[in-house]
Amino acid sequence: MYNLTYDQWMALIDGVVNAHAPLFQAMRAAADGICLGKNLADELKLEGQKELNVGDWTFLLALDPHDDVIGGFAISLLAEESLDDFDAAKELVAEAGGFTWSDIRNFEAEHGLNLDDEILEMVETEYGVLAEADDQAILFDMVVFDSQDTDNNCGLGSNSW
Repeated sequence: MYNLTYDQWMALIDGVVNAHAPLFQAMRAAADGICLGKNLADELKLEGQKELNVGDWTFLLALDPHDDVIGGFAISLLAEESLDDFDAAKELVAEAGGFTWSDIRNFEAEHGLNLDDEILEMVETEYGVLAEADDQAILFDMVVFDSQDTDNNCGLGSNSW
């Protein structure tokens, strides 16, 4: 049997997400400082990506072309965290709550939940950052521009791109 309630489960998820708040705040600050325009778009179309250093943080600025007839694209700010670091954050929050990995795994099995999936989903909900895991890392992706949105944004003007 496990010693974990649903409210405690949600607090655990919230704690891990909040532990990443400095990263997401730095990403937002970096995104706010990017001068979006034709020059940047052209540079990223040629290079594909560009390293961006903001304080102690290093991000990648990347262009992702859309599969459309007008040459649309999105520009994203990317950050990566090793699975070891992600697991360490989960362990710290779990220990602070007095829970063991056995408690967590049993709760997941009993309720058909997955802690990692729940954390990554809350990251997107709370911070607007898409988070995906692979075998080695968590990739955080914040879209800073999407050409599909320009039709709805009258403030850009025709000379922006």
